[in-house]
Amino acid sequence: MKQGNSPRGAKPAVVVRRARESDLPAIDGLYHQLKPGEYERYAPRLAKFRQGFRKISRSRDHHLMVAVANGQVVGTIHVLIFRHLGHGTRPSAIVENVVVADTIRSQGIGEKMLEAAKAIALREGCYKVALTSRMYRAAAHRFYERAGWKHSHAGYSIYFD
Repeated sequence: MKQGNSPRGAKPAVVVRRARESDLPAIDGLYHQLKPGEYERYAPRLAKFRQGFRKISRSRDHHLMVAVANGQVVGTIHVLIFRHLGHGTRPSAIVENVVVADTIRSQGIGEKMLEAAKAIALREGCYKVALTSRMYRAAAHRFYERAGWKHSHAGYSIYFD
């Protein structure tokens, strides 16, 4: 989607909804934008991508969402709910793979997706919602802070692939 699809300065009308299987090619393209050069190493083939989507779409704890503007998928966000034993099994939410198409960023789409993630977490009774972001993504960190998220923890990962 090109920025020229909406009048200069106007934000496109955006709907955030659950992803459908027909959205998978667009989601795959967004994931490529999120991790250019890296995603290709482990990106599943479309058949496996569909199989994985079907599995998570049946789980009440996975909320794979897309942002749609002018009939096109322009963003995606994945919200995972889990029961936290240390909080009396109260649920917590983790947000993953937040990405807006690079041609339409800074138009309020990311904010709408984050609001949708918070709404899901609240509806599920979560005591918090958290996300991680790669250290080198300084622009994304500024975006999250502008959206009201607090830099409250340091994160560590071990990758097995």
